[in-house]
Amino acid sequence: MIHTMLSLGLVFLNFQAGPKDILQDPTFKKMGDMVGGQWTGTLDKLTISFTYRYAENGKMIKGTGHVSQNGKVLANMNSRFGWDPQAKQTYYIDFHGHDTVYNGHVHLKGDKFVFDFVGLVGDKGHWISYATMPTKNDYQFEMYQEKGGKLVPVHMSGKLHRIQ
Repeated sequence: MIHTMLSLGLVFLNFQAGPKDILQDPTFKKMGDMVGGQWTGTLDKLTISFTYRYAENGKMIKGTGHVSQNGKVLANMNSRFGWDPQAKQTYYIDFHGHDTVYNGHVHLKGDKFVFDFVGLVGDKGHWISYATMPTKNDYQFEMYQEKGGKLVPVHMSGKLHRIQ
């Protein structure tokens, strides 16, 4: 009973601290440019397909998609972007299939999104992704992995295009 009351109190505090800030966050505002339409692209021989929509009264963005090869879905992917009141920045959590979960934060550096995240389940690596939106319907990214304290390119980059 006491544990439940404490948990409810913490939830109340987070609702008080977080949501009022996310709508002012430049990163979250820019992430909103991804909402709407169907994003598609390729990564080597893989096809990527995503949609993004607002949730929680506009205070969260949900991404839903999959990676496929030759028409066969290899992994469903579900991501969430919201406000981390302790870090005072946009958080990122991403589920790849049933056995891989990533978590981190996103911020803007100039016109680039910087995704800084680690694997929680499955892959335990530390990753950095840099992404830009050269037009309102185009998204480009490149990935790096931390190895031995240094960022190493993993020769993984991709381009997505939005179809309205």
